[in-house]
Amino acid sequence: MTLLGCVHIFIFFLMCWKTNGFVELDNRKEFLITESAKMDLMQLDTELISNLKKYAEKVEEKVEKLQRLVREIRQPLEAAKGIEEEYMGNPLHSFPLIRHMYQDWKYLEEFMKKPVGEEQIDFLKKKLPELPWQADTDEATAAMFRIAETYGMEPWEMAKGLIDNVQYKSTLSALDCFQIAKMYFKWGYFKKSFEWLKNTKSRMKRLYSDVHEVLGVTHKDVALLQTRCLMELGLKDQAKEVLLTQPDLAENATDLLAQFESNPFKANDLSPILPDYYKELCRSSFVPKPSRLHCRYNTTTSAFLILAPLKMEEISLEPYIVVYHDILPDKDIEQLKRLAEPKLKPTQVFKNEIGTVSSGRTALGVFLPYKNMDPKGGPLLDRLTQRLRDITGLKVHDRFPVNVIKYGFGAHYASHYDYYNESNSDTKVLGDRIATAIFYLNDVPHGGATIFPWVKIKVPAERGKVLFWYNLNGETHDVEQKTLHAACPVFGGSKWAMAAWIHEWDQMFIQPVYYKGNQTFME
Repeated sequence: MTLLGCVHIFIFFLMCWKTNGFVELDNRKEFLITESAKMDLMQLDTELISNLKKYAEKVEEKVEKLQRLVREIRQPLEAAKGIEEEYMGNPLHSFPLIRHMYQDWKYLEEFMKKPVGEEQIDFLKKKLPELPWQADTDEATAAMFRIAETYGMEPWEMAKGLIDNVQYKSTLSALDCFQIAKMYFKWGYFKKSFEWLKNTKSRMKRLYSDVHEVLGVTHKDVALLQTRCLMELGLKDQAKEVLLTQPDLAENATDLLAQFESNPFKANDLSPILPDYYKELCRSSFVPKPSRLHCRYNTTTSAFLILAPLKMEEISLEPYIVVYHDILPDKDIEQLKRLAEPKLKPTQVFKNEIGTVSSGRTALGVFLPYKNMDPKGGPLLDRLTQRLRDITGLKVHDRFPVNVIKYGFGAHYASHYDYYNESNSDTKVLGDRIATAIFYLNDVPHGGATIFPWVKIKVPAERGKVLFWYNLNGETHDVEQKTLHAACPVFGGSKWAMAAWIHEWDQMFIQPVYYKGNQTFME
């Protein structure tokens, strides 16, 4: 058996172990978003590669020993070549041959059967529960889909490390491209899948074909999926050409085409909804129209601001949207992250008061304060509450609950409204969400902007900045439909934000709660 063959068995064992239910499905890590999980994964990969190298060295030791044995035991045969009868007439040759054939091959059989690298295989078994699951790979692939489609990147551009005019030094491998191609195909994007497969093929150098085979991808696999894509696109002649260029498929080309034609693929499109307006505003090519609104110092929403005014940038008057700059000091931001990080869980989207994890919102989050929170976090939340009062001029009760959110690569939030505009347990007690404030807790290098499609506004995520807007009209409390907003996919670093939703019943003593308008759900 070759060294590569032994390694193939090693990796095949790994895959069988993972896919046959030997791993406990507990304590799943968030590899897409959490930096510590990514660092752990890199460390684990380093350990496993080192372990595989040791396994290969063990195999090489056995191979070298076998090769020495081959050289040793074939010497008599080499000496007897051409003079076999004369050679075997010598008892000093006949006896060794008989002894060797009776005795040595039994020991050689035992040596050949002896397992290699058991220690390394045991190490791998222990580490398997720490590896990502199929769901992690699917989520990562879907994140790449969101990035590619939102920012309008062609497969060859993404494969070469280009995203929305940002050129990375990294590139995608043949295996990476094949995984993305399979998801595009599964969702019914046959043309794009074919393009990803072309990039897969161009990266599969013949020199490394046996390596790709060990890792689960062959030229045959790529050709078959290309053929299926072309058949789904109605390009039968081109599909036949693909099969004929693949030696191990050419003979059965006609049968394969007939099979694909009689059994069309039933796509299950679970791709995220990415409207054209969303893509337009998220891309770097979007240039907002010049505005007559201006920046100024706000001294009116709180008496404290007379002494320490806040820098305010007007973004829109209808609906009312403003941005405050330099609101949170670095120490508060870092403390906020430390409080939130250990408790982050997949965020949920609520419909009919039932919360579910949705592909429309791909992030981690936690509400503060939470049970048994570090007491040192109390003064921080008090400061945040006061800051909310200063910014909004609205009634905000002590220890006001805030939602800390973290977005990883490809993470986004689809277009949505923050108001409910319906009767539910929240609105019956608190009223609807009259206003929203989003605190940005870090600079996001690429992506992650908040957009308002109806008013063509795009707000980049920048550390210390606060985005504030009214969800309800100040007089009638009708919903402001132009407050539809979304978060663009992150494709550089991560994005930390904190959201606070202020409710209308709290404001009954400082502003009118209801004037006759179009809103009817509270009647």
